[in-house]
Amino acid sequence: MKKNRPGTVCHRRTVLGFSGRDWMPLLFLSLVFHAGLFGETESARTESEYSFAYLGDLHIDQTAHHDFEWLKANKPNDLQQIEGYVRSTDTYTSRLLKQIRTLAELSGGRIKRVIQAQFAYAKQMIKQNLGDLPFISVKGNHDITGPGAVDAYNRFMLPWMSAECGKPVDSASFYFMQGPDLFVIFDVYHHADLNWLKKALKHNPHRHVFVVMHPPVVPCSARSAWHFLSKPGELKKREVLLNILGRSKAIVLTAHLHKYSLLGRKTPKGTFVQFNMGSVISFSPVTVEDEVRGVECYNGSLVELEPDFQPETIELRKKILDDERDSVTFFECADFGGYAVFHVSDAAVAADIYAGDSSEKWKTVNLIQ
Repeated sequence: MKKNRPGTVCHRRTVLGFSGRDWMPLLFLSLVFHAGLFGETESARTESEYSFAYLGDLHIDQTAHHDFEWLKANKPNDLQQIEGYVRSTDTYTSRLLKQIRTLAELSGGRIKRVIQAQFAYAKQMIKQNLGDLPFISVKGNHDITGPGAVDAYNRFMLPWMSAECGKPVDSASFYFMQGPDLFVIFDVYHHADLNWLKKALKHNPHRHVFVVMHPPVVPCSARSAWHFLSKPGELKKREVLLNILGRSKAIVLTAHLHKYSLLGRKTPKGTFVQFNMGSVISFSPVTVEDEVRGVECYNGSLVELEPDFQPETIELRKKILDDERDSVTFFECADFGGYAVFHVSDAAVAADIYAGDSSEKWKTVNLIQ
């Protein structure tokens, strides 16, 4: 990569691939919780030490769910993308869900929650493969695209989420407690109420807080204009959001970019961590590509990772990254689809990261630094 700061090295390379023989029961759809991995009593483990797995952007899809005449007229560039998501769903998604259930059984029934976002077909597939595992959704951009999609989301998903959470859910922004920790599901599309977010964090005492939203808050890839509140007129609102997250030392879990990244972002009120993951698996074996490590690598040269993407916006995207870089405290990213298993305790929040549907761990990262 170019524009490295003096005396620094940015690591960018393909690091490994996995054989299809290596895949085992995958853990999870977005967030799944289970206790029993630590050495304390059962009650202590359940309350304070647990694990969850995270996947993003599964894109459960079927050809029959689309009005192709409308797509051809309004979103012709989406046609090829939809075909790819349908192939991925047909080939891999049921396997992933069945693997989730297998690991739930291996964990002694202690897995408590799963999080992702889809509708009726997804619910049928999920329940068929996951059984009684609770499933909780975070709204994504594809869930509310097309005529009638927003109304369909509200009519279908909110009652489903209420049943899964065991509490009334009247908005796609809601929260729940996992032992001493707060999980906030934040709808950035129709309920991006920063006062609500601030109150949810302030009035629910917690040890760690995880804020789950679809797009990243901090740009972290070549597509650096794809983060939440990225428009010029939204910069003041973005500063408010950054300070809310920094004050709470939040761990922000995001998706949208179909890539892995991890970074720290300092604000005047404190520092938060952002973890991004993509879980669309289009082939096997999966190879980790374009690995970048080191805060020195966080600059405008990240746009070179996708040289053919929107050449007309390249200077804007470089500037966005360069303007942000002095506030980034650590950074790494890579291009692959996979999943992560988080381990949470008083002392640590660590994530084991897996490429594709492999059972072989790629690496472990510590989110509390």
